[in-house]
Amino acid sequence: MVVYNNREKSSNFAVVMMRKLLLFLFLCVSFSVRGAHPVGYGTVIGEWAGTWATAMQVPVKRFMPYNNQMSDRSVRQIVKVSAGGRVVRLQLSNIYSAEPVVLRSVYIAHSIDSFRIDPKTARYLKFGGKDNVVVPAGKSIFSDAVVFDLRPLEQIAITLNYETAPKLPTVHMGSRTTSYILKGSSTPETDFSKSFRYEKWFNIAALEVLTNNVRGIAIIGNSITDGKGSTTDHQNRWPDEMSFWLNGPYRQKEEAAAKVANRKSLAKEWGILNLGIGNNRVLTYSGYGEAAKKRFDRDILEQHGISDVVIFEGINDLGTSGYGVATAYNLIMEYRTMIEKCHKAHKKVYLATITPMRGSGYYSANHEEGRRIVNAWIRSQKVADGYIDFDALMRDPKQPTAMRKGLCLSDHLHPNAAGYKEMGRFAADYFIKTR
Repeated sequence: MVVYNNREKSSNFAVVMMRKLLLFLFLCVSFSVRGAHPVGYGTVIGEWAGTWATAMQVPVKRFMPYNNQMSDRSVRQIVKVSAGGRVVRLQLSNIYSAEPVVLRSVYIAHSIDSFRIDPKTARYLKFGGKDNVVVPAGKSIFSDAVVFDLRPLEQIAITLNYETAPKLPTVHMGSRTTSYILKGSSTPETDFSKSFRYEKWFNIAALEVLTNNVRGIAIIGNSITDGKGSTTDHQNRWPDEMSFWLNGPYRQKEEAAAKVANRKSLAKEWGILNLGIGNNRVLTYSGYGEAAKKRFDRDILEQHGISDVVIFEGINDLGTSGYGVATAYNLIMEYRTMIEKCHKAHKKVYLATITPMRGSGYYSANHEEGRRIVNAWIRSQKVADGYIDFDALMRDPKQPTAMRKGLCLSDHLHPNAAGYKEMGRFAADYFIKTR
């Protein structure tokens, strides 16, 4: 028989507990890096859920006069999140480039305004435990998890210190948000006041939070979702406005009601992911990002933490087609395919009616008939989980084939900031009523 004294027992117990703790931490870090579900990080247990995302594309030269050469540059990019969280990770994308992206470091921080950040909040992201990282050609990667106090609806700055960058970068052209570019590397204390300004996002694809309290909605769309006609740096596209209402007033109202009733609030935060691309089409390649039917799996179904999908595409297909009616029926067939994919992935899917286009270069009797056919099908179909009637919201009561005056640009195709505000609240109301 082996006899242990009290000191030996205490020592053995401590060793066992330390081994268990180390194993737990190892599993947490491993899962967080690989994106497995569910995961843990310290005291935070949950799943990865997107709080911001954008669709990657090949640059269109005539809309990108800057040479896009980011080698030996520091690029500060501003994004507005939807949901908050205590642990975050960043996805970097190089999927459309033939050369690797080599980064010296990446750090995030709370944004004060424009290029300014609060240096005390800055956190350097690690990639496999290292500051530097290579994003291979044709690939995307996630950073390691990092503790960062991310508040709902706030703007944060993501700063990439490039060592070398591809001649043909992977970008999102319609950022409607200023990025700030300096020669050489930067730190959180670097002054960006004399930086070059450029309205594009480079290589940043998604920001995710570790949580069990987010309902995620991914939106596939064209320039109306991407925000043409919104105000640069104001983050007032219609998905932004929807996020504001869902994560702001409506959630606050639910929490206040729970407090009055002396019960725990069940109100979740909302992760709103905008995967719109200007001039994008569903059926064919337009030169402005892959066709929606081709990018759907990657840009929508591969997003983490989403339970709902909104499909708001089709006006570019109709407006540029030789025969709008035939295009309408082809669109309907592709909508059916997307819906089926969503349901197989256990996600609810909602269609949005196509907004009016009378007065624009897209309008003709044939193209309008195609729009009418698509919208009639959306309103009558039973295969999706519902629909958002943007057409009914935005059309002029006196001339239903045209957008309401005061809510659109002079091109009569894109909403203006006031129009996006109405669309965003309308969509927020829809999801509040139908949840």
